[in-house]
Amino acid sequence: MTVCLIGKSLTTLVLSKIFINNGVSVDIYYSNNKRLKSQSSKNSRTIGLSNYSIDFLEDEKILQKKDCWDIKEINLYKDDNPEIFLKFKSKKSSFFMTTYNYFYNKLETKIKKNKLVKFRRSTTDKQLLDLKKKNYEIIITTDTNNLLFKKFFSKHYKKNYNSTAFTTIINHSIETNNIAEQYFTKYGPLAFLPISNKKTSIVFSIFDQDLVKDKLRIINLIKYYNKSYKIKNFGELKEFPIYLSLSRNYFHKNILSFGDALHRVHPLAGQGFNMTLRDARILRDLIKKNLDLGLSLNYVLEKFEKERKNTNFLFSIGIDFLHEFFKLLNKYNIKSVDKLFKITNKNIFIKKKLESFADKGFIL
Repeated sequence: MTVCLIGKSLTTLVLSKIFINNGVSVDIYYSNNKRLKSQSSKNSRTIGLSNYSIDFLEDEKILQKKDCWDIKEINLYKDDNPEIFLKFKSKKSSFFMTTYNYFYNKLETKIKKNKLVKFRRSTTDKQLLDLKKKNYEIIITTDTNNLLFKKFFSKHYKKNYNSTAFTTIINHSIETNNIAEQYFTKYGPLAFLPISNKKTSIVFSIFDQDLVKDKLRIINLIKYYNKSYKIKNFGELKEFPIYLSLSRNYFHKNILSFGDALHRVHPLAGQGFNMTLRDARILRDLIKKNLDLGLSLNYVLEKFEKERKNTNFLFSIGIDFLHEFFKLLNKYNIKSVDKLFKITNKNIFIKKKLESFADKGFIL
């Protein structure tokens, strides 16, 4: 039994590890044999992993907690007000941080050693379309830049935030660095996400169209909102557009769309890759069940869509609501909302519900 994966993203590698853990052979098709930009040593992309996600990765022997930087507390601020309006702190870690490079390279090394995996270079869209004729149980595309995706999964619900996310890593003096901070500024959300005791990841999602053109001003604003670090220097400032995208269909016959090809959300809550890992957990469970019953994996795709489509839609709309809410909050200083946050901050029950939402998403 062999499955086909299209793309060479981190999501592709996670899926391949799940399949080989269940004794299923994997052919990975990718567009070239060069290292992708996303794996370059200068890349500033980092990933926040919820407890639910890291438990799943440990179960599948993909990544361990000891390989990540644990975040024990999350503090939220309204623009440059020094008072914390929401604090999340628990006895165990709130979430874990790792760099995309480290995660990708570590997993790729593991997978290349496994005889069940074959990397196959594809050079044309025709080659990918011809994959339908081959005897693969299922075909999964995590890549949106191929004709297979464009032909069967082009219909998406989309919302353009007219915003740009800027990411970088700051190097600073050694700190006991286990507290994440998020500032809901008048320009957009700004997150300080520790990745070691002397490095912190920055994600600044900016909707001010004049500001996105001025990188020097962006650096100065990061310095202005910074309250915790003695910054030595900044890494390269990277940028990418922000939009909401939800696929209208998850599969076509034996072809499944997955990862960013299924859904993209605003980065303010760090939920994009965690959504993908929740999808992967459900897909794993369905695969195991079908293999145990001796059934074809074809039956998995329809069940997967039924289990995840509505849940992902509701969760994505929830993230969108948070974005619009905080954007409105910064535009109009509503005192009653400040009172609501103070009540929420003292209410253990409500905070636990919010933490569960961030950790596991919607459980329907």
